[in-house]
Amino acid sequence: MYGLYDNDGILRFMGGDVEACEAYAQLFGLPLSSCSLLPMPRPAVPGFKKRRSRRQEGHSS
Repeated sequence: MYGLYDNDGILRFMGGDVEACEAYAQLFGLPLSSCSLLPMPRPAVPGFKKRRSRRQEGHSS
């Protein structure tokens, strides 16, 4: 994963490779000379699993 940062240091895009970041910059007219491409660290903690919603059957208001 790579991050594309603008000249203000704001993360504008995260992509799987450098080419994806360059394509994003080109699409939105961001000059690469004023941007930074940095590798993104892998998360140390696995992502959270979404809880399944429980149906409340038999309850009426």
